[in-house]
Amino acid sequence: MIIKSNRIYMEDGCKPGALEIESGKIKQFYADASVVKVDVDYGNDRIIPGIFDTHTHGGFGVRCDTCDVAGLKTYLKGMASTGVTAVFPTVTSLDSMALISKAADELHDGARIMGIHCEGPWGSRVGEKGVNTGYPAVDLEYGQKIYDACSGRLSLIDIAPEIENAKSAIEFFTSKGVTVAAYHTNANYEEANRGIDWGITVATHLGNVMTGLHHRDIGTMGACINRDEVYCELVCDGLHVCLPMVDIILRLKDHDKIMMISDCGSYLGAPEGTYRGTFGESLKAESDRTELTVTKEGYVLSKTGRLSGSSKPSVFGIKNLVEKVGVPLEKVILFSSYNPCKKYGFADKKGSLAVGKDADLVVISDDFDALYTYSEGRLVFDHKIDTDLFDHNFVKNNKID
Repeated sequence: MIIKSNRIYMEDGCKPGALEIESGKIKQFYADASVVKVDVDYGNDRIIPGIFDTHTHGGFGVRCDTCDVAGLKTYLKGMASTGVTAVFPTVTSLDSMALISKAADELHDGARIMGIHCEGPWGSRVGEKGVNTGYPAVDLEYGQKIYDACSGRLSLIDIAPEIENAKSAIEFFTSKGVTVAAYHTNANYEEANRGIDWGITVATHLGNVMTGLHHRDIGTMGACINRDEVYCELVCDGLHVCLPMVDIILRLKDHDKIMMISDCGSYLGAPEGTYRGTFGESLKAESDRTELTVTKEGYVLSKTGRLSGSSKPSVFGIKNLVEKVGVPLEKVILFSSYNPCKKYGFADKKGSLAVGKDADLVVISDDFDALYTYSEGRLVFDHKIDTDLFDHNFVKNNKID
């Protein structure tokens, strides 16, 4: 198959031409598309590398922590509709880890599962306007259960570096080749640096639910920006982190260490309104997340106004960075695709458009809508055919008003 576009974002820049795809890989790039027989001509629509979202709790009415295989299929197909070709489903349930691990090699009609991200359970902080109902103590026996449930697919786990026995947990997981991130943390700069010394190499959703930049102590956020070994997850919806702060981060942090994430949940694609909480702490009567509201702007807010994940996909963040922060698309696709592949060991075959690499790509409009998504050469989303991917039972069963 040969596809053509006037704007293909290859590793060495944006150029017109054609991509020949064979056996799931990019076999050849033709700068002069007239020398080959083109199967699909995308005209002036841009072709960029498929997005790798390493922090995504769900979408399209599906929560990864509570779904069955059918729900997982809906989620993966829905993510493909936003240009995502690779994901780390983000969960805390052992049962969900086992289900996702088993399904990873079987589900291919959508984004591909590249690993599992366990956000928690050992934190210490809730977001602004949040109600802290407590976190469990570090338990390495439970840590072993997490590792075992993932059957070798646990790629990322998060912990607050200042809590008791954090060092033991960090060393336990890093010894097994699992990346550890700083998350939901009250750590000051010194405590955060200590956690990095122990083996933390990722900042979970930089700026959110962590000690921020202050002129007398630059906190976990400052430590993660300053330390070269730390890759920083960054939500670019303009809601989790305001765009002027995103601009500051991009001025300070090595661009090779920025990884765009969505932190989206089941409300990605949901109509605005108020919904019953359907996961984790939201099932506790004392939680402020027993009801969650999706606003017109795209916020997902608890009853106290606490951010509760995003309802915007990563491609929306790409648009923000290009149109509102002024970052060239050639640079942004490093954040959304190449950098996470490099961090987690997939850059030899994914993350950029180059001969020999997997044909993971998305065709986007000038409005940054995903039109067509290819995963390893297979068309897994076509906007003309896949027009309604949301699980409407979620709205029917959970929408309050």
